[in-house]
Amino acid sequence: MTTEPREPALSIKSLLLLVVTIRIAAHFALPQPLESDSLAYFTLAQHLAAGQWPVDNLGQHAFYSIGYPLVLAPFFALFGAAPGVAFGVNLALAMGAAALVVLIARQCGFGPMAQKLALLGYGLWLPGVWNCTLLARENLSAPMLLLVVWSALCLLAEGPRIGRAALTGLAWGAALLAGTSALPLILAPLMALAYATRWHPGRMALPVLAMLGAAALVLAPWGWATKQMLGTATLSTNSGFNLYIGNNPAATGRFVSIAATPVGPQWKAMRAHLGEVDATSELGHRAIAWMRANPLGVARLAAVKLALFWAPNLPDSNDFALSRAITFVRVFEVIQYLMFITLAVLGLALPGVARTHRVVILSAIGGFWLLHGIAYIIERYRDPVMPLLIVLAAGALAEIVTHRMTQRDTAHAA
Repeated sequence: MTTEPREPALSIKSLLLLVVTIRIAAHFALPQPLESDSLAYFTLAQHLAAGQWPVDNLGQHAFYSIGYPLVLAPFFALFGAAPGVAFGVNLALAMGAAALVVLIARQCGFGPMAQKLALLGYGLWLPGVWNCTLLARENLSAPMLLLVVWSALCLLAEGPRIGRAALTGLAWGAALLAGTSALPLILAPLMALAYATRWHPGRMALPVLAMLGAAALVLAPWGWATKQMLGTATLSTNSGFNLYIGNNPAATGRFVSIAATPVGPQWKAMRAHLGEVDATSELGHRAIAWMRANPLGVARLAAVKLALFWAPNLPDSNDFALSRAITFVRVFEVIQYLMFITLAVLGLALPGVARTHRVVILSAIGGFWLLHGIAYIIERYRDPVMPLLIVLAAGALAEIVTHRMTQRDTAHAA
């Protein structure tokens, strides 16, 4: 009588189950109130589900990126607008991100051990678990970033195929709808095409056009919608607002309330008088004027922002005051983060990642990072790029473990 071989305890399937289980447990353990950005995304999705133009809780049409509400809307229409339904969508997006983590590790040439370590790291990454319990656009931004990078790595492996380039463009367009910070992600597929064609402009031209054309197809309906609602086609109306928050006499590098800036006393009246588009455009003009008048201050602030992007999210007095458990979780998050960052940097130095793959991945990470030096920093802004660092960290850890095991076996054989 023959028996089927049993699957290893730490299989890809069991680790995917772990990803789901941890997030479901967090959902019930950490019920989140609908407030601030979460309320805005919920309200936008609610209006879309009802067949109306999107409007947030402050009456704005396009201040928040539309991608996440667009994903939520069909499920709100089918099952009702409720935080529980949004969590179900978040869970599906987390599973998509988990699958992409494995695919990227595989595309980098990592073996089964590194793939499983990457999936385990993603499953246990606390900010990712936390985001899944919230109505937060990072739930969509993370898998979209991973999809663009995976598509870029596929372009690197397959060469300048028009179909693959178009699919990459579709992914990039969707990532832009999820958040305009995805703009520099185009660097990853461009670098992949450059390497795949040996930097031949003629061979790159058609794939690049296919990529840009596909992205335009994704963005065009939202451009048309904003033209109807606001009189101008735009991805988002918050660019001027974000630029001003990060570049004004009261700017610190982190988010500060508009009320704490020089324009604070006039902001409500300005928004009521000028409207959604012109009010934030005026803020953008003021930010640019301040930047031109203070180039050294801008350079100093940019350096602070770029450093803050990678700074550990240390627990504060509020965390310590809440409970011992919260304090432990927050401290564990910092330990996790430092371990992932250290191993990811080591992974870039080890021979496990080919130079071309390294450049493609670093193009995505570097572009995403540098863009955030323009406006301001909130800790969660780096969350979409963390799964990539977890993949690199897993590759480094697997290589270290394999090397140690080889040394041990050699010593025993001797």
